[in-house]
Amino acid sequence: MTCVKAQSLITAFINDELEIDELEEFIGHIQSCDECNEELEVYYALLTAMKQLDEDRNLSNDYNQELKGKLELSQERIIHLRYNYYRKKGVLFVIMVLMTAFFSLYHYFIPKEQVNPVEESRFKLRTSFMEKRFDKPTEELEKFLEELE
Repeated sequence: MTCVKAQSLITAFINDELEIDELEEFIGHIQSCDECNEELEVYYALLTAMKQLDEDRNLSNDYNQELKGKLELSQERIIHLRYNYYRKKGVLFVIMVLMTAFFSLYHYFIPKEQVNPVEESRFKLRTSFMEKRFDKPTEELEKFLEELE
């Protein structure tokens, strides 16, 4: 992140308006860049003091300590959200592995159709069907013809 981008996000950070990815990048830059860190301290003191005056509250004695606390809370929030993200991914992975194992084992334990391999058979459906079908009309036709004579 560049200094210009970080400085443009200072107000959003103070008002808790940054997304998690922006927040992580912003904090990383603030910790590594002394100029942006000083700029953040100045803006934080100014904006927080103005909020406290608008709300008729007592002004804080140590804005730097409050800012450090806010930065630490933001880092803890980032860690917590990342942990939840990876935990959800891990649970999803475990569920997928268990489902794969279940369906793989289920495939082996379901009763399978028993195959009856026929090696030799004397059953001749077509031949017997044809004989009955064509022999009968021939016999009836011969009887009919005999009766006519």
